Amino acid sequence: MADKINTPAFVTDEKTLQSDLALLRKIADQASCKLLYSPKACSLSAVLRGVTRLVDGFACSSPFELRLIDQLCGDSRSLHLVSPLIKRETLEEFGGRLDYLTFNSLSQWGRLRGKASTQTRLGLRVNPQLSLIRDPRYDPCRQNSKLGVPISRLADLIESEPAGLRGITGLHFHNNCEGTDFAGLLATARHIQDVIPKVLQQIDWINLGGGYLFNLVNDYADFYEAVAIFRETFGLEVFIEPGAAAVRRCGTIEAEVHDIFNGDDIPIAILDTTVNHMSEVFEFQFEPDVLGHVDGGLHSYILAGCTCLAGDVFGQYSFDRALTIGSRITFLNMGAYTMSKAHRFNGVGLPTIYARRLDGSLDEVRTDSFDEFARNAGVTNIAVA
Repeated sequence: MADKINTPAFVTDEKTLQSDLALLRKIADQASCKLLYSPKACSLSAVLRGVTRLVDGFACSSPFELRLIDQLCGDSRSLHLVSPLIKRETLEEFGGRLDYLTFNSLSQWGRLRGKASTQTRLGLRVNPQLSLIRDPRYDPCRQNSKLGVPISRLADLIESEPAGLRGITGLHFHNNCEGTDFAGLLATARHIQDVIPKVLQQIDWINLGGGYLFNLVNDYADFYEAVAIFRETFGLEVFIEPGAAAVRRCGTIEAEVHDIFNGDDIPIAILDTTVNHMSEVFEFQFEPDVLGHVDGGLHSYILAGCTCLAGDVFGQYSFDRALTIGSRITFLNMGAYTMSKAHRFNGVGLPTIYARRLDGSLDEVRTDSFDEFARNAGVTNIAVA
């Protein structure tokens, strides 16, 4: 159905989404923990409606996410909020609708706990001070991290002033990214158990965060053991909140070749998409997967984006058949952190959004427009020449 797609396009596939969600649901059920979805990974309506059927709730990071979930998914699922920034207005607006609220710091807890609804279960984000990520840009446990209360400080507080945590019913931690095994999660669970057992004994729930790609893991034994530490040893209700694991494989970016010319030593193909449509390609400096790429293929090209950014390049790819003007390029595994981070640098419009339904039919969900670009620039009245 590629000929029906206007490029650049972002296409979600319901069948893949449901398959990966079913795996997450099965694993969560086997571990007897609650499954949340983190909408920061992808908040498109087609995705959220598909996710709602298989999760226990949503782990939100902002008022906009809370409102979106409330409008699209109603109150049939629990609503959780954790963020370095929580405003009084947010707590006043959502009131009793917020089921779980995790404060990011002791300061935030001290100032805002009285503003939360008595129906909301309050928690603290803990920084385990156990780094699993080498790149400090993405390490929640980096030196002077802004994310969570250092576990050593919590250990001191429970000994010196245990009443200071009165009212805290749970903990949240998240210290991994792109994990393809659960050794880090198990190590973190054991570390928390060893350092703050008294805190665990006086709370009711714990959120293990996300950062693990469940569908790329072959052995879940460490995951089950980590959950069991909190469930069986301390009797806690356990939550997990995968984002990318739920949606990464269900999304593709579809593009078209609009120019091919010789570079210094390899042809360059200019596409009608850009790294600004998939910002993590530029942030992480990785080459995204491309359908039809063959190692050692007969025809090699540098695939490049259409903006004036010199680094707007996807990488070098090889194909068995030569590309021509009008060839279609499909970037795979684009479901997570793509449209949520995409922007219009150079005035290049955002991809048209399509949804491939379970029966294989294709629906156009949304098309970007100049009017939206102008409104974002602060233009309210557009003169027509």
